[in-house]
Amino acid sequence: MKVYAKVSVAGNSKCTEVDLENGTDPKWNAPFKFIIPEEKIIQAQGKISIKIELFCKRSLKQDKYVGEVNLSLDSQCAKSCNNTNSTCSVDGGTNSESSNFGTLMYASVLGDKFKEDCIDKNQMAQLGATIGTAMLTAAVTVGVAVLL
Repeated sequence: MKVYAKVSVAGNSKCTEVDLENGTDPKWNAPFKFIIPEEKIIQAQGKISIKIELFCKRSLKQDKYVGEVNLSLDSQCAKSCNNTNSTCSVDGGTNSESSNFGTLMYASVLGDKFKEDCIDKNQMAQLGATIGTAMLTAAVTVGVAVLL
């Protein structure tokens, strides 16, 4: 499988590269930085939504949707230089017989100012999804900056 992750925050999206070397066990190291204007935070009532979708890259057809996770970060609990490491279930949507399609581990930094040195490169988020018997492993850091 040629899997990649698409991370969306406040209407902006960024994708990891497809790992062509590791087959069904892809690995990514892709830190993402999203800057969210104050008005978007006010509209969302302080809750920042992060959507991480997994896709399988295809050459002749549209990329196949694998699954997704929808996360919510509370801007009220933002602390500078504190990584939040969490695990949640991947929703396979209509492609899966059950709603629990695997697991996803992620880390995020939410604060008044995004600081790249706050992210420990050795503790970057591990994005993993179990699909059938294959284990997909990735590293994605979602950094969210709040402009006040």
